[in-house]
Amino acid sequence: MEKNSDRPALSPACAMFERFGSRWALLVLLTLHERGVLRFSELRRAVPGAVSERMLAATVRDLEAAGLVARQVWPEVPPRVEYSLTPKGISLIPLLNALLKWAEENG
Repeated sequence: MEKNSDRPALSPACAMFERFGSRWALLVLLTLHERGVLRFSELRRAVPGAVSERMLAATVRDLEAAGLVARQVWPEVPPRVEYSLTPKGISLIPLLNALLKWAEENG
């Protein structure tokens, strides 16, 4: 049996494709870019397709951990939570748009 430590680490490009293997990650990033700052319920309604609350929460959490999405919690009752792209997330948008264009032309 092969040990995980014997395998070479994923290249940064492979790691990025693994992170965006979920269509929801791409849709969340593009939606936040198009619409700006959104609350969770607004984001859920704005993302094309029928993303479940659980899947959206996991996707946003992953994108936040990657430094692509910022989460702002306001000390109100009930708490207001807003999501937006970070500068790192914004810098990814031209690349995603180029990838989408390529897919449309070659798909």
